[in-house]
Amino acid sequence: MMKKIFLLMFAIMMVTLGVFAQKSESEEGGDLSHNRFLSDKVCLECVFSLPQPPSETSEIFANDVKYYKWGKEEREKKNIREEALREDETSVFALFSSVLGMKVSKKNTPEIYKLAKTAINDALFAAHKGQEHFKRTKPYVYFHEESLKSEGGDDVEDKENSYPSGHSTRGWILALVLGYIAPEHSEALMKCAEQYATYRVIMGRHWKSDVDAGRTLAITIFSKEVITPEYQQQLLKAKAEYKSMR
Repeated sequence: MMKKIFLLMFAIMMVTLGVFAQKSESEEGGDLSHNRFLSDKVCLECVFSLPQPPSETSEIFANDVKYYKWGKEEREKKNIREEALREDETSVFALFSSVLGMKVSKKNTPEIYKLAKTAINDALFAAHKGQEHFKRTKPYVYFHEESLKSEGGDDVEDKENSYPSGHSTRGWILALVLGYIAPEHSEALMKCAEQYATYRVIMGRHWKSDVDAGRTLAITIFSKEVITPEYQQQLLKAKAEYKSMR
């Protein structure tokens, strides 16, 4: 499944790469927190292409409940609980850096970081707008139970921001971005994104359909980003930087 996802995105990019083959300089900014490839309008179109969260009478919701109960059992296991908390407390860039075998950071890999961070900004903008729109209750709130959470983490969260999962969206967009820069690691990056999303289910922070929607949203956002001149310009720099560090 994960390999098919990457192959699909690779096919999309191969079609679009020829459109923007000319390299040009993109504006370099110090603060990347507001950098975006896509307009609000395009991001919102991606959000509203998602299906509605499942109704409580649907088979998908029954599957959500099954996975929630599975997650409760999993987090009773000491090693799973500790690993879930460790991932929750670790920077997403650090998690994926371990797969690449190099530290992806603003200081160490500025061009790769800029590409990835800007792509993530689009994805999270879309995910948060989706959460505001759909207002789906988180599973642990629905069942009036405690969730697994890292210290100082999720108590401040909105309890109705479950769909789509922002963590899942962020993990999948980063896997797609890095997978195209380093295709030899693409399958491992997809597995990392899948695990990152699954831990949100184990922790009780999201329904299974929330993390699935996050993956769908990331793929949709990514397919829009790769056809922009700005993305292609930064991609050339990121690939050159990666090649120089191998």
